[in-house]
Amino acid sequence: MAFRTVGWSVALLLAVACGGDDDGRPMDMGTDAGAVTPGTDAGSVTPGADAGSVTPGTDAGTPPSLDAGAPPEGRTTTAPPEAVEQLVGTFALESRFATISMVPFLGDQRSVSTAWGLVTIEQVGETLQMTERGCHVETEGGSTMTTIPDAVPQSIPPRVATLEFLSEGGSLRWFRPEVAVAVGWEASSPADMLPQSADDPRVVDADGDGNPGVTVSISGLASGDVYVVQWQRGWYEGTLGGGAGTLTGQNHGGGSEQKTIGASNSILEMDVPQRPDPDTSDNTLQLVPVDAGMDCAGLIAAGDGLF
Repeated sequence: MAFRTVGWSVALLLAVACGGDDDGRPMDMGTDAGAVTPGTDAGSVTPGADAGSVTPGTDAGTPPSLDAGAPPEGRTTTAPPEAVEQLVGTFALESRFATISMVPFLGDQRSVSTAWGLVTIEQVGETLQMTERGCHVETEGGSTMTTIPDAVPQSIPPRVATLEFLSEGGSLRWFRPEVAVAVGWEASSPADMLPQSADDPRVVDADGDGNPGVTVSISGLASGDVYVVQWQRGWYEGTLGGGAGTLTGQNHGGGSEQKTIGASNSILEMDVPQRPDPDTSDNTLQLVPVDAGMDCAGLIAAGDGLF
């Protein structure tokens, strides 16, 4: 498994329920390798304390070898009638993804990121189009407490993708194809390298807090705010059941990468290698039908009761 470099033990590879194309265009990395989703540009960037003193991470500026695998061949975007019946609607999304960080003096530390979001699936001609909006992200495990403000996932424009389908062994499988989302910076191509410092002109204040990139708060052996940029890459898959209701599946998010570009505490500026956990049992996905009028506030208030 290839290592990627991320900031401290920040499990901000947002599991995926956030991010996307700010002008609503479908984006399928499997068929359009030139497509890329920029993060929201909230205006000029004001680096935080020590933001100009950054320790470069190992290969942090090189797009990683995607560890997320790939969906099987033979997929089609033409939605079968049973897919239309079961998938069209509004859903609360919970996606989970497990990673392992190599923390100095502590060794491997496993953490699981859980992202909540809202999904709308609508029929467009013979296809089904999924739109995702991020609402909330939290992490568990590891050696530190990580606080990700809701402004972070909610600041990223919706992700739009055309679903794909494959009939196999009497079952109908569905796929949300891989997409690439630039978080905290503006990219022109999915092959672009991550910014290495806060003064890179591509860096934006995506969450509008006056600091470069997006801000995450860390508490533990060292505490403070960390400013990061990301490539989010991943895809979903699931198998349709016998009727409408909760859908479950797998979250393949191993192609994401992150770079720390500053911190309020210089200790937190170091990059810590992180890799997907080879035990993928926690890399799960749930889609629970909800009222079309539900917003992020309602989803967060409902909390674990939905899932």
